[in-house]
Amino acid sequence: MTQVINVPFVVVGAGPVGLAVGNLLGQQGLKTLVIERNPSTVDHPRAIVLDDEGVRTLQAFGAADDFLRQTIEGDGARYFGDDGQCFGVVGAGQRNYGFAKRHFMYQPELERALVDNMRRFPAAEMRFSWAVTGINQDPAGVTLECATPDGPRIVRCDWLLACDGGRSAIRQWLGIDFIGSTYEQDWIVLDLRSDPDHVNYSRFYCSTSRPAVSVPAPRGGRRFEFMVQDGEVGADMLSDEALARLLAPYRPFRSEDVIRRAIYTFHARIASRLRLGRVLLLGDAAHLTPPFAGQGMNAGLRDAHNVAWKLGLVADGTADAAILDSYDQERRDPAWAMIQLAVAMGQLVMPKGSEQAGLRAMLLKMLESFPGAQDYFLQMKFKPAPRYTGGLFVDLDDQLYEASLVGQMLPQPLVRLSSGKTVRLDEVLGPGFALIAQDEAGAARLTALTHPLWRKLSPAFVRLRPDGANAGNVAGVTTVAAADRFARPIRTHRDQILLVRPDRYVAGAFEPAQESEFAAKLEALLNDRACDRLSA
Repeated sequence: MTQVINVPFVVVGAGPVGLAVGNLLGQQGLKTLVIERNPSTVDHPRAIVLDDEGVRTLQAFGAADDFLRQTIEGDGARYFGDDGQCFGVVGAGQRNYGFAKRHFMYQPELERALVDNMRRFPAAEMRFSWAVTGINQDPAGVTLECATPDGPRIVRCDWLLACDGGRSAIRQWLGIDFIGSTYEQDWIVLDLRSDPDHVNYSRFYCSTSRPAVSVPAPRGGRRFEFMVQDGEVGADMLSDEALARLLAPYRPFRSEDVIRRAIYTFHARIASRLRLGRVLLLGDAAHLTPPFAGQGMNAGLRDAHNVAWKLGLVADGTADAAILDSYDQERRDPAWAMIQLAVAMGQLVMPKGSEQAGLRAMLLKMLESFPGAQDYFLQMKFKPAPRYTGGLFVDLDDQLYEASLVGQMLPQPLVRLSSGKTVRLDEVLGPGFALIAQDEAGAARLTALTHPLWRKLSPAFVRLRPDGANAGNVAGVTTVAAADRFARPIRTHRDQILLVRPDRYVAGAFEPAQESEFAAKLEALLNDRACDRLSA
């Protein structure tokens, strides 16, 4: 008789997204089984860029600092035309969220680090060489048929998180459409060690004949990407002879330096729905992004951080399952916006013929008289900010201040503890909810909350005071001083209390005297069955 395993949460796919959500669920003490059809994590590079929001997700479950030692910080990008001249420079950017904008990494090292970190959480278990062969969903849960090294197994769970990649069998079994397009051109991806180019920025060769990209990698490595031309056979382009010709303008080719050579087809696609009943799609199973903005894996890490805490609230009865519809509501538009950003960058890198290249050159020439506009274009400042326009936020469209942070990711400044030690703000907020006050009246109110919802949410109490302000320590409230300029946007709410969600988005802001009214609105939001639109 086939063994049946019952577990509340199952994650299918042990890539960075599946392992991240496994860590986040395990950290909450939620019994979770992560299964992967392969015998181990990947052994070759795939994703190479980890952005600041992605690192912040790793920080939430304690994996950031150790892993960052295996990465190199990015120093922006340079764009070159057919004439070999650099026509655009992108700087490293600011550390609004506590980390550098870009870190270059090896995906195998990230996956190993996430597996190791998950061992800290007894509630989360990992199983390799487990392949899902069938799935059946009913109103009470999901049943998976699995082939394992020990024979067939049946796994029964309350919630299934599909992190099984762009060809997601689970998405296909559920009949969920994958909307969008596929790039006409394939690309050669070549990972090399011992590269003579030691700069920490990316180089984009925006040629009309052979577009190419060069990206730094840890420990002196580098990734090259070359567009396959019409009439070329992809497999033939992976030979030593072909690769030597492609690399000739950039570096000598040595076969022993090759870590990986592959042909990739780039896609710009998103699932027609991110939740169907008790199944949620994350990462590449939910959306596929061209690589030009380095956002594929990072978008998936945002998915993981968005959904894990919501599942926790559902599991402990604090919220109705209908709140999981907010996952689709919140993540769909930002994920698609990142796809569109990558497509726009691709058009910059891959001008189709001399006419498009000429238009690009003319635009840049015109913008020389408008440094702000040129900077906006070259620095890709049209990248969507971490902001949601709907979802689990209190009075999102009715805020007291025009510069309100409600609906946005909270900046992460450096803060100074009472001991004098300087840390990032999230180290004080902890992994769950947090209430932040800035003045003494708000800090005093934190220890006198009356609404019963606060006992369920168990928020951390933090006073973030400006440098030089009266310490005004309140028992039960951690007081820290803002130690850098990235705290300035938070000062918009200096007379209010901010509620910060576990994914570091600001859920709401209220005056100390309005605490009960605010909590009642939040409780209604968490238990509003009327919002259950997408789960049928």
